[in-house]
Amino acid sequence: MARLLVQIGDIEFERVRWTIIDEAHAMAELSWQSASAEDLASLAVQNPHPVVLVIPQQWVYLTQVKLPEKAGRQVLAAIEYQIEDQLAQDIESQHFAVADVKDNPVSIAVVEKSIMDHCLELVRSCNLRLLQIVPEIFLCPWPGEGVSMIAGDDGILLRYGNYRGMKCQPAALPAMLEMIGRDVDFDRVRYYESSNETAPRLEKVEVDMHGSDTARLGLVDMPLIDLRQREYQASSEWRGIGHRWRWVAILLIALLVAGGYNRFVALQQLEDEIAAVKAEQYETVKLYLPAGTNTGDNLKKRLLERMQNLQDGSGQGFMELMLEFSKAQVEYTKVNIDRIGYQNSELNVDLSSAQLKDIEDLHATVQKQGVEAKLENLNIKPDQISGRLVLYGVNGG
Repeated sequence: MARLLVQIGDIEFERVRWTIIDEAHAMAELSWQSASAEDLASLAVQNPHPVVLVIPQQWVYLTQVKLPEKAGRQVLAAIEYQIEDQLAQDIESQHFAVADVKDNPVSIAVVEKSIMDHCLELVRSCNLRLLQIVPEIFLCPWPGEGVSMIAGDDGILLRYGNYRGMKCQPAALPAMLEMIGRDVDFDRVRYYESSNETAPRLEKVEVDMHGSDTARLGLVDMPLIDLRQREYQASSEWRGIGHRWRWVAILLIALLVAGGYNRFVALQQLEDEIAAVKAEQYETVKLYLPAGTNTGDNLKKRLLERMQNLQDGSGQGFMELMLEFSKAQVEYTKVNIDRIGYQNSELNVDLSSAQLKDIEDLHATVQKQGVEAKLENLNIKPDQISGRLVLYGVNGG
C-alpha cells in the first residue's frame, strides 16, 4: 500500500521533504524531494495516499522507565512524572507517547506540545490524510542487535534498539558511539550507504557497509512509537473543532446534568408529598377498609367496594348504625377505634382505651340513642382495656 512520507525540515514548519513509499517494497534508500509547506496541499491532491509525518529526531527525546510488576493504568497515565528529573522543561508543556506497554522497561518518546500542535495544524491546513506521526530515527533499519547508522536529514541517525536512537553531526559521531557503548555491547557498526552519501570515517570502530537499497525501511513492519497518542490521537478537522469548543461542551453538559438533577429532585419531592397525603388518607379511613388494604391501593375504590359489599349483605341498617355510632363516639375521643366490621345486620367495633369507664360510657350513650348494643370480649389489663361493641340492626337483636 502506498504512503506519502513527509518530513518536517525546520522549526518554522516552512521546509519539508517528501517521497512516496510502497510498504510491500519499502527500502531504506529513499528518493526525497524538497518542497515548501505551502506545496503540501497540492502534493496531497496529486498523491492521495495516507500520510506518515516524520519529526526531526533532535526534537524528540527517547528514554525508558522501569515499572513495577503489574503496573496499573494509574501508573501508566502518570508515567511522565517517572522521568521528570531527566527533562529540563516543564512536563506540562511536553507530550509523552508510550511504546508497547507489555515491555518492561517501557520506552517513551517526549516532544513539545507546541510541535505536535504545529503538526496537526499543518495536517488540517493541507487536508492531509494523516496515518502516523513518527520520530526520524525509525527511518533507520535495525536488524535486532548492535548499532545501525544511516544518513538522515542534516545529520546521521544512530539506532541501537527497537525504540532507542539519536541523531548527531559527523564530527560528534565518535563521542556518541562511545556513549552508546556504555549501554550496548558492539565491536562494529552497520552503515546503510545511499547512492548520494558516503560513509563517515571512524578510527576506533569498524564499519560494515550495507546498501540502503537492500535493507527494509525502519518504520515498515517494525516496532515504532506513533506520537499520535492521548489528546493527539485523532487528527481530523472535527477533532480540532472539538478541542477548541471543549469547554463550551463541558459547560453545556454541566447545565444539562444540573437541570436533570434539579428535575429529579423536584419529582422526588412531589412523590414524597403524594405519599404523605396517601398515608394521611389511609390513616383516616383504614377502619372502614377491607383487610389487606395498604397505602398504595386506590383507597376510594376499595372503600366504595367495602360499603357496597356491606350493603349487599344486610339489605339495610349499615349506614344508620354507622351514623348512630359516630354521633356517640364524638364525645369519647380517648376511646381508640381499632377495627369496624359489618355482618348479618350487626356493626362490630373493636375498641381500646386506658379507662374501662370510657368504654362503658360509650356503650351507654349508644343505647340512650335507641340502638340495641352490647359489649363483648372485654380484655382488662392494667394499662389497656379492649373489647368489642356490637350494634344490632333492624334484623338483629
